[in-house]
Amino acid sequence: MLKSFFFLGIFWGLGELIQRIFLLPIPGSILGMAFIFISLRLNWIRLVHVKKASDFLLKYLALFFVPYGVGLMTYYTIIENDLIIVVSAVLISSVITLYGTAFLFQKFE
Repeated sequence: MLKSFFFLGIFWGLGELIQRIFLLPIPGSILGMAFIFISLRLNWIRLVHVKKASDFLLKYLALFFVPYGVGLMTYYTIIENDLIIVVSAVLISSVITLYGTAFLFQKFE
């Protein structure tokens, strides 16, 4: 499992490095995921090299949402004042994402 975390850490670090060097508006973690995806597709690394760590992280995925929930509670008064706007934005963006994903899925299928 240590080898799996090493590979994930290398790609995460590479994404962070490139994001900071080129001052990109995309988070380094997202770039790292893109790099690991490309590496897996091009067979530069094998899935077994990252599977153990990724399965472990997916098992505890719910814990990663705790900081966001706490952060949300920090801004409770702001959200309470603009509740209709926040709920509308969440609903509209969710519907757009749902239909956009379905459209792309049908096009690529």
